[in-house]
Amino acid sequence: MSANPFAVVREFSPRTRAVLAVNAVNSFGGGLVLPFLWIYLSQVRGLASWVPAATLAVQAATAVAGGLVWGAVLDRVAPRPVVTLVMGVAGVGTALYAVATTAPLALTAAVVYGLGISGVGTVMRYLYAGAATARERGLAFSADYAVFNAMTGLGVLVGGVAAASGPGSRAARFMALYVADGATFLMAGATFLLLLPRIERTGGAKKAAEGSVGYREVLGQRSLAVLLATLTLCSLVSYGQLRSGLPGYLTAGGAVGAEGLSGTFAVNIVVAVVTQVLLGERVQRVRRSTVLGVTGVLWAAAWALVLIAGRQHGTAATVLAMAGVLLLSVGEALVFPVVTALLNDLADDRARGRVNAMLSVAVSTGSVAGPLLAGIALPHAHGLPLVVLLVAASAAVAVVGPALRRVLPKDADLPDPHPADSGADAGTALDAAAVAATP
Repeated sequence: MSANPFAVVREFSPRTRAVLAVNAVNSFGGGLVLPFLWIYLSQVRGLASWVPAATLAVQAATAVAGGLVWGAVLDRVAPRPVVTLVMGVAGVGTALYAVATTAPLALTAAVVYGLGISGVGTVMRYLYAGAATARERGLAFSADYAVFNAMTGLGVLVGGVAAASGPGSRAARFMALYVADGATFLMAGATFLLLLPRIERTGGAKKAAEGSVGYREVLGQRSLAVLLATLTLCSLVSYGQLRSGLPGYLTAGGAVGAEGLSGTFAVNIVVAVVTQVLLGERVQRVRRSTVLGVTGVLWAAAWALVLIAGRQHGTAATVLAMAGVLLLSVGEALVFPVVTALLNDLADDRARGRVNAMLSVAVSTGSVAGPLLAGIALPHAHGLPLVVLLVAASAAVAVVGPALRRVLPKDADLPDPHPADSGADAGTALDAAAVAATP
């Protein structure tokens, strides 16, 4: 591995570097308001308790439907006008929350923001997928993950300070945060419109003439369908439970208090960023099927630690919980960028927009299903069945990885087989050891 983990940025094309820079600004803006919507609508605006719940549900549902629409549009239209439009819609949507003083206004903001944000992730991944080589594409997705987590974490810290002690009334401070978030989207749209005027649709005129591929054809490709289903399961096991099942299980019996729980979330953000900085380039030398299998093993161990933590109290419970979250975070940081790159390597150029839209739907579905599952399972046996189920689901991910190796094209499973430095032997050894450890 390179002595300087940030040296890989020099390998990126100007377009990839520009997209990363825009994502950094957007992620910071999103972090400003990330934890606050429920508090803002219920406590600051004084709306009934059903309003924030309905707002989040409408926002999520609109994002799923909107993502499918944007994916189809991207397969027919050059990305430059699309990225400018989705940034504008998302910016207006989040800024509308600043004036959401009634339930209808809050739900309107949810629809507009959900429609816009569903396109942001899809189009950004589409732009990364236009990289010249599979190596650059894989590194770009890894760098994007690190940038997103780092800047979102920074935004959360700044937003928390501003909301608690900034100038003006409490309502004015929250309004300013939502306006600032909207401004970052509008700035991003203007950047793409002014500085990247020649982004063309991947594949050019020839692919456009051949026509596009529908969602039925995308899901008809077995490898893509299996990967999307696995990604949904990964999202359910990790993202979907980190803010629902995990805190619900750990706090139900008093194993971990509020301070310990805050520490686990800090571990999640820090470890996700550090993992990408240290391993983002090296993991390109490991089979992607192996990374998927290793992630399943890490997550099974993580949830086993959480299971034990929930039966302890005090320092022992907190240490075990943080160790579990650490393993969960390492797995997240490895698998999501890798599977995203793999899906784009397998995608037909005519369906790349739809594939990235389905990717968004898969992650969103897991993130929404996770809290629903937690709500159903946590009341039974103090949450024990939920955590046991998560261990089993993680083991299933571990099994899928090696099984995919038999069907994946070699150049998609291992896109960077000839590393430039002595880290090659270590990468190969990791690959072999991981296969041996995977059930």
